[in-house]
Amino acid sequence: YVRRVLPLVVIWFFFNDILVKSDYLFSKAMGDIMEVKKLLSPNQIALGSFWGGPIAAVYYLRQNYLAMGKGEYAQKTLTYGMLLIVCLLGLLPFLPEKFPNMLLPLIYSVCAKQVAITTQLEKKNIEESEEYIFESNWNIFGVGILTLLLFSALALMVIFMLESLGLLILVE
Repeated sequence: YVRRVLPLVVIWFFFNDILVKSDYLFSKAMGDIMEVKKLLSPNQIALGSFWGGPIAAVYYLRQNYLAMGKGEYAQKTLTYGMLLIVCLLGLLPFLPEKFPNMLLPLIYSVCAKQVAITTQLEKKNIEESEEYIFESNWNIFGVGILTLLLFSALALMVIFMLESLGLLILVE
């Protein structure tokens, strides 16, 4: 499944990024664009969150709020997001072995998308706006890799800490 889907995702990221940049460059050449801010659409947030983990979800939502000038929402996103990440890190080592691997990523990705739909701009609003353009899909992909590595490192640290405290047994 991954061998079939991953190339399609990479191709989609590549061509969507080219279309967004070419539209932006054409508008800039025509003198239509002032200072624009980059936003992520709800779908970009959902896919980036699924790829990059919960840290990516918090980062993407917060960046959108900052670009939209909603500093209070950005601060709340950071606070609640960190709380969610701490809870996930504490929960992950104690999940049953047969727990569905995709369930938690789907849950936080769908939640992040829903937050973006209800409190931020949807794709059509970003397209119609002269103030905003879409964030590069390659940027989302790169941030996703970094946040995935960061979350993995934090999860391993928590697991090893719990094992050293005798709260978790890794090898029997």
